[in-house]
Amino acid sequence: MVAYNPDSMLGENIRALLAEVARLIVVDNGSEPSKRSLIAALAATHDFDVIWNKENAGLAAALNTGIRRALSSEDYDWIATFDQDSKVSAGFSEAMLAAYESCPFRDKIALIGPHHVLSSERLAESLAQGDSSQLFQEIPVTLQSGSLFSASALKNGDLFDESFFIDYVDFEFCLRLRKRGFRIIEATRAPLYHRVGAPTTHTFFNKTCMVFNHSPVRRYYAARNRLRVYARYLFSDPRWIGHDAWSWCKEIIKLILFEEDRLKKLAYMVKGAWHALSKRTGVYAR
Repeated sequence: MVAYNPDSMLGENIRALLAEVARLIVVDNGSEPSKRSLIAALAATHDFDVIWNKENAGLAAALNTGIRRALSSEDYDWIATFDQDSKVSAGFSEAMLAAYESCPFRDKIALIGPHHVLSSERLAESLAQGDSSQLFQEIPVTLQSGSLFSASALKNGDLFDESFFIDYVDFEFCLRLRKRGFRIIEATRAPLYHRVGAPTTHTFFNKTCMVFNHSPVRRYYAARNRLRVYARYLFSDPRWIGHDAWSWCKEIIKLILFEEDRLKKLAYMVKGAWHALSKRTGVYAR
């Protein structure tokens, strides 16, 4: 689990997770002192490992730090990664592994994603609508939080691309796995509540939509890294890129209609696009 200035929900999320995993490693990505004290107190109470980064090295680098620590042990076949604001459901690991066991192409699976639920209110509804007879479905990409990575696939390939810093870190990794011949599935009966941004709900022409209200800097990273992914995988995965580009268009429309600081966010997106074209990577710089 990667932590960076976590809120009060961290303890609850960690306690839920400890019931589902054999070992927990938290990578603190340069949190302020008061937040580090919170993590240290939780670690002392609940007995998990903490790696203290001196500064925010980015999500990709923090994930790689934790993965390398986990890979140093030969005890684990699967390594899961989590954001600090994701919460597992009871029986999460059992459902994830049941999806794997039910899959006829297990030898090709490098990654098992959970069923991401972006709103806690929609969790029961999402489960009720699910097909209980279908334990998995094949998918092109998934968010890294809550995903199970095959330790053998991680050992034999590159880890997350640290030049992305944050945003599209997981999608780039998924597309890279697929390009190498691996396959990705979603465990349809393993819900993970995952908070994205600061979501608000709006109605437009009698249709309800959710807006995530990301900061201008996050808009910069998403635009820059999105275009970098498009350039890198245009010929190997054009269908997914076309689908994602259409989603981006709809996202921009919702930003213009409903979000605050529209002009600033759009300006940061333009800058991110320019940096993608000029091959600027790493941490955002003015």
